[in-house]
Amino acid sequence: MKICLRSLAVITFFLSTVGLFLCLAAGVGVWIVERPARVKAERLFERMETALDVAEQNLDQVKASLARATERLDQVREEQRKLAEEPRKADAARRFLARTVQQRIAPELTDAREELHTVAEAATVVNSILEDLGNFPLLSVGGMDMDGLRAMNDRLGEVGPAAWELSRLLGEPEPEAAAGAGAEFSRIERTLIALQAMIAEFEGRLAEVRQHKKSLESNTLPWITPAAIAISVVCAWIAFSQISVMGHARSWWRQQKRQNP
Repeated sequence: MKICLRSLAVITFFLSTVGLFLCLAAGVGVWIVERPARVKAERLFERMETALDVAEQNLDQVKASLARATERLDQVREEQRKLAEEPRKADAARRFLARTVQQRIAPELTDAREELHTVAEAATVVNSILEDLGNFPLLSVGGMDMDGLRAMNDRLGEVGPAAWELSRLLGEPEPEAAAGAGAEFSRIERTLIALQAMIAEFEGRLAEVRQHKKSLESNTLPWITPAAIAISVVCAWIAFSQISVMGHARSWWRQQKRQNP
């Protein structure tokens, strides 16, 4: 029995010593990682903010390009209507309308698609950051709607060739070409209206993600240092308790030694 008590005292002293060093290591280690963790989090949120700004700015440019394309398309359609009332000016007017579509409408659609690609790249960055943050359950939030962006890109991919086809039809004098041009006008208009609705929906999601980002930032950055302090305090309290246990284990050993010289 006395041997068992001595052995217990030795084991207790050893485990308490290990626990003491572990607590000290954790208490010091948390401050070693505190600053790098805070800097990394700040950079992560800054990167996300930049990507959101890029997405928002380029989405505004997409809207502006589509608005200009819609306005100029309406002007061309109105000129075509007037053209039917003044057949003597038909040839020169047709060439003018064809050039207008080629030089003022088609490029706007091309620019809109390029700007949309930039939006998609920025959205990919945002989703990547949110996916990393999602590894922590309390920081998991939804990301950008990549399916919506792909759908918009597909629509823009359709309307660009339609604009060039409209340009070709407007330059031809045959009656069939005029009918085909009317169909292309309707097709382009429907696509532009659909794109504007899709952009409005995506803007709403973009605003939600920006709000989530602000919430994540306010719930993360201010708590990194207090969390490190709390962990240090807990580690210090456990370390002192281990010192107390070590003292008791030593007392048991001495007591048993006195009783069994």
